[in-house]
Formats: sequence, structure tokens, C-alpha cells
Amino acid sequence: MDFKKLIAHSKEYGFIFQSSEIYDGLAAVYDYGPMGTELKNNIKQY
Repeated sequence: MDFKKLIAHSKEYGFIFQSSEIYDGLAAVYDYGPMGTELKNNIKQY
């Protein structure tokens, strides 16, 4: 899987969103979506 497919999959399933889509900010910055936040919290607890 290449990086573009990984980003597309992550955006489609709510792991990440481009900040520019949410806040009209920089196009190269991403924020965690609901699934991404859960994944991050699970990794922290591990």
C-alpha cells in the first residue's frame, strides 16, 4: 500500500481529516478524527 492510498483510506474511515477542511488552515496539516483519537488512546494505554 502506498502513502496516498493509506491517507485516502484513513480519511474515508474517519481516522484523520485535513485541517483545511475543518478550520480553513494549512493544507498539509491533519487532525485526528474520532477513530484516530480512539486508536491514539489505545496505543497510549498499551
